[in-house]
Amino acid sequence: MSIKERRKNEKAEMKKKIMDASIEIINQHGYENLSIRKIATKIDYSPTTIYLYYKDKAEIISDMTNKLYNKIESNTINLMHNCSSLPIDKQIIEIMTNFIKTLSSEPEMSKAIMHSKMNFLFASENTNGTPSNNGIKMLDELLSTGIKQGIFKQNIDKTSWMLISAILGFVLCIVENQLYSLHNFTQIIENFLDILVGGLYNENS
Repeated sequence: MSIKERRKNEKAEMKKKIMDASIEIINQHGYENLSIRKIATKIDYSPTTIYLYYKDKAEIISDMTNKLYNKIESNTINLMHNCSSLPIDKQIIEIMTNFIKTLSSEPEMSKAIMHSKMNFLFASENTNGTPSNNGIKMLDELLSTGIKQGIFKQNIDKTSWMLISAILGFVLCIVENQLYSLHNFTQIIENFLDILVGGLYNENS
C-alpha cells in the first residue's frame, strides 16, 4: 500500500470515528448537546484534531447525509435501469421502497440526522419556495409522466417534496421503534406505500 493510500484510509477511518461518536451523542443526549469538545473526549483526541476534519458539528451532519444520499442515489440509478419497463406507478413504489430500506439500513445515522433538524435532505429551495434537490426533481419527472399517461391526477404535479416529507416521518418511526427488525418489515413498507401512493391515482384511470 502506498503512502497516499494509507493516508486516505487513515482519514476515512478518523472520519468514521468522529461520525460514530457524533451519532451516539446525538441519539443519547440530543443534537443541541453535541460539540467538537465532546466528540474529542469520546474518541480520546484533542478538539484541534477534530477541527482538521470538520469545521463544526453541522459539517459532520452534512457529511453523514451525503453518505446516505449517495447510497440512495446509486441504488436508485440501478433501480431505474432495471425497472424501466414497469408502469410508472410501480417504478415510483420501487424507488420509495429503496429510499426507506436504505435509510433503515443505517438506523442510528438516519435517526441522528433527523434529530439534528438540519435540512440537508432537502438541501435547497426552488423559485416557489418549496424544498428541492436532484432526487425530488427526478421524482417530480416521474409524477409528470404519470399525469401525462392519465395514471395520476392533475393536481399532484410538483408534490414530490410532500411525499418525501411523509416518507421521512415514516422512517423516523421505523428507526425509533426498530421496526426494521420485524419479520414483516417489508409488508409494513408495502402497506404504507399503498396508502401514500394510493392518493395519487386518477380516479378515472
